[in-house]
Amino acid sequence: MKKKDLALPDLTTTYTEFCFCDEGETALFAVRDGVEMKHALEQLMSLLRLAHENNFQASEIAEGRLAKMVLATQHGLEASKAIVASLLKSIERQAVSG
Repeated sequence: MKKKDLALPDLTTTYTEFCFCDEGETALFAVRDGVEMKHALEQLMSLLRLAHENNFQASEIAEGRLAKMVLATQHGLEASKAIVASLLKSIERQAVSG
């Protein structure tokens, strides 16, 4: 049984603070309210690419148990990038099909 295609709602971000400086009192950064999902996912992909590259560089010098942890992190980052890429493709496909 094929699922019925439903139109995606116009999802946007909700204001969310992060990088707290003093035990939850003051946040240094925040995700702004109202950013379109596509733009938020594009930014997320950029952040994942940076983390992936940094982790890859760490994998070249890591040894022993740390090397295994870095490899596991690399796999998680690759999977995360694939999920975001899939979502972005879906958004583009829906935009084209109207």
